[in-house]
This record gives sequence, structure tokens and C-alpha cells, in this order.
Amino acid sequence: MDIDEIKARMAANGYKQVDLANLLELAPNKISKAFNGERRFTIGEMDKIRSWLGDTSEHDTARVRMLPVIGQVSASRWREAVRTTTDEMPAPDPQMPKAAFALDVVGDSMNQFVPDGGRVIVDPEDKALYPRRFYVIESGGETTFKRFFADPARLEPCSTNPAHSPIVVGGEIAFLIVGRVLWQASRLPD
Repeated sequence: MDIDEIKARMAANGYKQVDLANLLELAPNKISKAFNGERRFTIGEMDKIRSWLGDTSEHDTARVRMLPVIGQVSASRWREAVRTTTDEMPAPDPQMPKAAFALDVVGDSMNQFVPDGGRVIVDPEDKALYPRRFYVIESGGETTFKRFFADPARLEPCSTNPAHSPIVVGGEIAFLIVGRVLWQASRLPD
């Protein structure tokens, strides 16, 4: 159940945002933030909402939302950005942003968090840089996956391989934020 469906079901039942705030024991501004995409409902909150609105679709596998896997991202040196849908994967969270997509990770510069061959899910609408969060960045048609740190502002590899170096924000390389990495998935070792 996404935000639009929650709003539609509330309207059909004559409920207001304050009714939802009371149900979840939250301040009304938290509901406004959730409806505007600035906050996500927790799993427990979603369970209460589904029960309140009479939605049992969580067990309906036909309604599983699929995310496009649109290519690869380098976790090493810059690599040509390829944007071709190659696969799909189920969204791991019902609150996953609508524009989210997945990328397969190639390289070892982020192997402390995502190994070579792992997969990340990116929110292309979340581009604000916050310390210690993960981002896919693009420069000149090439992309890479790194973690942002402040003081000084830089995008750092998180690797067991010392050959990788940080990218200084405001340095010689001009880049764009593709989006923030929200999730990672990878196969566990045999």
C-alpha cells in the first residue's frame, strides 16, 4: 500500500490526517511529512494502517512491486554509465520511493558495505548530501558509488583495498549526484 492508496482509502472512508495521526499516536506534522515523502512509515505503522483501512494485500504476491535494474555502477574507478533495463527485482520495502531503481556493483572500492557483484537500490529524487550516507555520482557520462563525508567535503571509498582514493567535493572533478543509495543486497559467501 503506497501513500496515494492510503490517501484514497482514507478519503473513501471519510478519514482525515488527524484520524491517522491519532491511530498511530503521532503528531499531525509527522503524517504531513509522510504524505509529502519526507518521512516513511515504519513497518509497525503500516501494519496498523492496513488493518485500519481493511487492506489485506500484503499477502498478495501478485501485487509485489518490482524495481528495474538499469545497469551497473562502478565501485572502483569512474565507469561509463549504462542505462538499460536488464532485470527486475522485488522492492524490499513497501515504502520504497516510486522512482527507485537498482544497479549492480562492479569493483571493490565499497566492499566493506557492498561486495563486487552486489546490488544497490538508488533513490534518484534524494540528492542532498548528508555525512556518512551513500551516493551514486556521475561525471562526464561515467558513474561511481561512494560514501559522503564532511570536513573536508569528500566522497570516500569504503574498501579493504588501499589503492582507492577519495574524491574531493569542489575539486577538479565536476560531478552530479545521481541519487542516494538506500539499500544493498548481495549473495552471502558459500
